[in-house]
Amino acid sequence: MDTPQNKQLTVYDYNRAERFYSKLRARIAAWLKKNTGISDRRQEYLLLLPDLFALLIRLLRDSRIDAALRLQLAAVSLYVISPVDLIPDVLMPIGLVDDTVALAFILSRVVRITGEAGEMILREHWEGEGDVLAQIQRVVTTADSVLKNVAILNRLRRRFG
Repeated sequence: MDTPQNKQLTVYDYNRAERFYSKLRARIAAWLKKNTGISDRRQEYLLLLPDLFALLIRLLRDSRIDAALRLQLAAVSLYVISPVDLIPDVLMPIGLVDDTVALAFILSRVVRITGEAGEMILREHWEGEGDVLAQIQRVVTTADSVLKNVAILNRLRRRFG
């Protein structure tokens, strides 16, 4: 049955999103190569954004994820792709923080809504370092502690949390 939500998902440009992922990863890697003083831990955190984004794109294509939830995932991917967001992406690396947090919030929502099945789906599609659930939790916890009373965090939580 073709519902309005399914029609909206069919117009989503997966190829554009995958190209964005490749460009983003290359851009971050190039920036890290120029800025050699960045600790390994911070490099890992910065490269987490393209890994989370790739996961999100895979979830968008997974029919086991409810159409309404896939629509929310598409909205977050458009937020990440957009150069105009709460912290402009041109402010490397700070400009990527809001995108990473937004992805972590929506992926946490996927787990909350889908439960154990969602955890398995996330793990199945994850190609990044470490356990995906631990990585998502780390981003959320870090955002809560570092950005505790910052308006940006509250906006992201309302929009994607």
